[in-house]
Amino acid sequence: MTSRERMCAALTGGKTDRVPFFPCIFTDHACIALGRTFEEALVDPRFGVRCMVETGFFYGCDAVRVRATPERAWFEEKEVRSHDGQLKQVDRRTGQVDGYFDIRGGGQLVLLNPPSPVTTMEQIEAITYPTAEQLLATGCLDTAREMTHEAHQRGLFVVGMAGAQTINTLVARVGDSEEALLMMVTDPMFVHRMFRMATDASIELIKAFARIGVDCVYIGDSYASASVISPQMYREFCISCYRRAADAAHALGLLVYKHCCGNYNAFLPFMADNHLDAMEGLDPTSGMSVGHTRETIGDRLCLIGGVSCLSLLRARSDQVHAEAMGCIRAGGKDGRFVLGSACAVPRYTPVENMRAMARAALG
Repeated sequence: MTSRERMCAALTGGKTDRVPFFPCIFTDHACIALGRTFEEALVDPRFGVRCMVETGFFYGCDAVRVRATPERAWFEEKEVRSHDGQLKQVDRRTGQVDGYFDIRGGGQLVLLNPPSPVTTMEQIEAITYPTAEQLLATGCLDTAREMTHEAHQRGLFVVGMAGAQTINTLVARVGDSEEALLMMVTDPMFVHRMFRMATDASIELIKAFARIGVDCVYIGDSYASASVISPQMYREFCISCYRRAADAAHALGLLVYKHCCGNYNAFLPFMADNHLDAMEGLDPTSGMSVGHTRETIGDRLCLIGGVSCLSLLRARSDQVHAEAMGCIRAGGKDGRFVLGSACAVPRYTPVENMRAMARAALG
């Protein structure tokens, strides 16, 4: 089987010739693994997308992720450079500093003059987001298209990143995580409306990803976890949004999985209600395991992940290999299981530990 065929079989309930390998690699670890720096990907986001995919080639992964970048005009109008000991985004025309990048964190741009918090229904109604046609016309998926083509030429499966249907968007728009979470109790109508808007925007990105030929999309929000919210909140606010996004992806011929940060044990009985093909994560440091997840949901969903990120970062390579083999035994060697990391691979994870995890799947 090719990697693309193998991943499709795993996500749809078919028989695979071996367990697919698909760790959750984002830009920061990708750059380090290839001997570059995270800062280079912040200076040029297109370079970051290429690094993510090329790191998948480097480790022998069966699948790779692609994501959107700023539009073409951003590269003409903005410059990212070191300024006063920080990496800052500067307007080329005025020389004004827009903000600085959180390099030690996830690399987000921290604006010096952030937009005002969204607090009313009218403000939600005024929010605009690009359509699929605009995303493609302005070049936001140029590099994703290029890397999708290269990955397919190598026989790999490609995932487009289309997350943030629910709480992550709420936190970003409200501007404060505690206040955003409290609004799920104090102003549920506002939250429902924000989530509808966020899901609508995500569906446009899903449509654009379908146009460039990806095989699958990633949806989900890190805040939407039983480590943060209750099962009642998840059912009331989140399931309908993930279902809408999943149904939109399926209508376009795409597979879909949800990345699950933190502890999802309390949500497992109704994960299939999201209309997913797979769930990714299964973080043992948050109290999850491949075995318990499989026992709870059966074969209704493909499981992706399982290997602790702390193990990847700190354990010996033989210990990582043993943990990966345990995940494979619990998940099934020829069924709906994909070996991967329990969350995003830590930035400075040793290459030898990643290769030890790969050996468990690749032999």
